[in-house]
Amino acid sequence: MPTDYAHIQMYQHRLGDDAFFSGSLPADIAIGQAQLDALWQLHPADYHEISIHGRRVKTPRWQQAYGMDYHYTGRTNRALPVPNILEPLLHWSKHQIHGQLNGILLNWYDAACRHYIGRHRDSTRNMVVGAPIVTISLGETRTFRLRKWRGDERHDFEAKHGTVFILPYATNLRWTHEVPHFARDIGRRISITLRAFLPA
Repeated sequence: MPTDYAHIQMYQHRLGDDAFFSGSLPADIAIGQAQLDALWQLHPADYHEISIHGRRVKTPRWQQAYGMDYHYTGRTNRALPVPNILEPLLHWSKHQIHGQLNGILLNWYDAACRHYIGRHRDSTRNMVVGAPIVTISLGETRTFRLRKWRGDERHDFEAKHGTVFILPYATNLRWTHEVPHFARDIGRRISITLRAFLPA
């Protein structure tokens, strides 16, 4: 599989010896307002629970896995079937980025609720070694922040509507990422993250 992603016009950001890629969805699968509204309606009524230091807490955003269960922070997000509205994004990602991408996690952020995701590295449990993590951002612009796992280095990227981020497997091991909430943030954002999981 390609590792520079020049064929889909991804810009490579150097992070020391590591890399991070950003670009945009192609026009033929761009998400319009009607589709964005439909995706927003998919969010669960309740917040997913995770374990932190042995204590169960609710995530400060809505989450749902599709296609493949996702195990992280001591809990499992049980997958639902992939909705038809997400199939074009999964198809494009598999054919253009990595052929084994098969699991989708949606995060819904409402600035009015001060939603965010804290600094973390993605769990690699049951993931295909070497496969990248792909994030598609929809809705209002938010800050996607990378920080060195051990060190003070930090890089901020604009996650705008239609932005695509590709986080290589090795970069995820050495860098954390987060989407903080700021007082200036408004409106709603949906994050669509695709991963490659080993068959159950």
